[in-house]
Amino acid sequence: MGTKRSVLTDERGLPLAVILSGANTHDVKLLSDTLDNVVVLRPEPSNKLPQNLCLDASYTGHQDEVETRGYITHIRPRGEEKEELKRNPHFRARRWVVEVLH
Repeated sequence: MGTKRSVLTDERGLPLAVILSGANTHDVKLLSDTLDNVVVLRPEPSNKLPQNLCLDASYTGHQDEVETRGYITHIRPRGEEKEELKRNPHFRARRWVVEVLH
C-alpha cells in the first residue's frame, strides 16, 4: 500500500492545504476536501486580484468544482510539453510549484 498527498500550495510552493489518503485513491476524489481545507484565511478573489489554480490533466472535466470556489483554472493537457519540445528545441518546461514542496 502507500499514501497519497493532495496538496494545495501558494505561488511559491508553500503548503496551504494537505489531505492524506490511500495511494489507490484517484486525485479527483480528493479535490473538494483539499480546496475546502485551506489552513490560512483566503482573501476574496476579485478582478484586480484573481486567484489562479494550476492543475494537471487528471482534473479535466472538473473545472466547475474549482471555479465555484472562486479560482480561475489552468489545466495542462497531456503531452503539451513533448509537443512544444518538438516545435522548439530550446523549450524549457516550467514545473509546477507544488514540486518544490515534494
